[in-house]
Amino acid sequence: MEKSGKNWVTWANTNAKNSSDISKLVDPFKSNVTAFIKALKEAGASVSVSSTRRSEKRAYLFHWSWKIYLEKAKPEDATKKAGVDIEWNHGDKAKSIAGAKEMVLGFGLAVPPNSKVAPSLTSNHISGKAIDMTITWKGTIEVARKGNPKKVKITYMPNANSNLELHKVGKSYGVIKHTSDRPHWSVTGR
Repeated sequence: MEKSGKNWVTWANTNAKNSSDISKLVDPFKSNVTAFIKALKEAGASVSVSSTRRSEKRAYLFHWSWKIYLEKAKPEDATKKAGVDIEWNHGDKAKSIAGAKEMVLGFGLAVPPNSKVAPSLTSNHISGKAIDMTITWKGTIEVARKGNPKKVKITYMPNANSNLELHKVGKSYGVIKHTSDRPHWSVTGR
């Protein structure tokens, strides 16, 4: 077994890749995301996709590194995952937390205040029904809702979790905002 740390980020980038390709999503969510992003871009927004499909092994590493680093779980609480021969417990609390921190930083995981929930072991990312994306623009834009020619005015807010008008437009496309995870949108909002 190999102890947790940045070496697991390198391992995951080879053995448990994350995709940022929208084509890896499943329909109808893929078509809904494509239409939503198209409407946003036509309104003048920029959209940067950081994650679509995720392997179960990567989700496992995300989940436990986040929980251990933020002291939401003890290293010995981590379950085992077939094909991931990791040792979370370094025999010293500070070293175990430091190993988990290297992974959280290496993976670029959102931590409080940007995300108040641990990455899920059963994430919609695994089934191709979630996307992490950053949406930005300046001032106010007018975005079309799905099936409605009347556009909605949306003023930019740095915290996407607070932008209820943006959430409503996304929902009209079947792309639902997870309100405690800044980049996360999915078929269910989870």
